[in-house]
Parts: sequence; structure tokens; C-alpha cells
Amino acid sequence: MQPTLNPDSNQLKKDVVLFNHWAIDRCDYNIGDVVTLRHPDQPEKTVIKRIVALEGDVVQTRSPYPEAHVRIPRGHCWVEGDEMFHSKDSNHYGPVPLGLVRSRVEYVLYPLNRFGRIPDKPRGSRVRYAPGHKVYNRLDHE
Repeated sequence: MQPTLNPDSNQLKKDVVLFNHWAIDRCDYNIGDVVTLRHPDQPEKTVIKRIVALEGDVVQTRSPYPEAHVRIPRGHCWVEGDEMFHSKDSNHYGPVPLGLVRSRVEYVLYPLNRFGRIPDKPRGSRVRYAPGHKVYNRLDHE
């Protein structure tokens, strides 16, 4: 999830973050949230990605995904890393079942100079959102 998390490539300075497991228990996730999830192909691994689309949305995919556009099926989401050229995400394995999502990443706790909410990533024009979806972007509310 670089550069959002661990923007400094120094291996001794890793971000410590706060996870909200209850948000997922209440199905309280939105487009733009950074979440932890079990890797769809390797369930023993946990990955951190950003929710880009939810069920009913249409995503313009990137390589290596075989189709140019995908409508997200019911009970699934589309996740991507913030560094598009170095991320294995839904563009590799497709829509992800929401049941694999484990927690929402809320805050960076350490290092102290980065303390605060997880930064938003500006929304692009690659997604057509289904009516009624709450697209979360703090930049729109400040």
C-alpha cells in the first residue's frame, strides 16, 4: 500500500496502524476504505488494499485482467493497491468476496510525524458507481 503506508522504503521504519474489526462485523465499509483481507488465492496471507468498487459498480480494469470492464457481483468488492504498478490486486485475481475482508485500517499510530487518519486517494474516473453507494472521501467533506 505504498505510498499511503510505509512511504519511506527504510525497512526499519514501518507504519504501525490501528485496525477496526468491528466495522467489518457491521458491514460498515465504503468505497475508498483501506482494508485488510485474506488473499483470495493464498488464504494464509493477509493483504492491505483500498476498496475501489462495491457490488453493482462497473470498473475499467487494468492489465493483466482479461476483460476491459467488470460489473462487481453481489457480495463482492474490487480492491487495488495505491501503487498501481507494484500491486497484486483485483486486476490480478478479480472481484473479491466481502467475506474475505477482515478489518478497516483507521489510523497511522507510528511514526508520530505521520500520526492520523489514513489519507484518502483521489477518486479516478475508472468506476461507474451504482446508485446509492456511499463513496467515502474525506476531501469532499472538508
